[in-house]
Amino acid sequence: MKEAKLLKILVEEKSLVRLLKTLGTGKGYPTRELLTKLGAYGYGHKQLLKAQKRGLVARKSVKNKVFNNLTEDGKKLVKLAREIGV
Repeated sequence: MKEAKLLKILVEEKSLVRLLKTLGTGKGYPTRELLTKLGAYGYGHKQLLKAQKRGLVARKSVKNKVFNNLTEDGKKLVKLAREIGV
């Protein structure tokens, strides 16, 4: 993803950036655990699906859980957000 699109997401989608920062660069979180940590079930899930649609999050089903991981573009966005201080 181009830097301009990442910057646009940083400016316009503060809640999406917060979700990606919570997801972090570590292990994948199950959806329920992630949404509980965020404290936003309905809205948080919509943001998670939006992030998947934009290619920032990869979601994978294992047994009865859906695990969420950052893609390379998602990692770039989190790194950029930390550098800027958003």
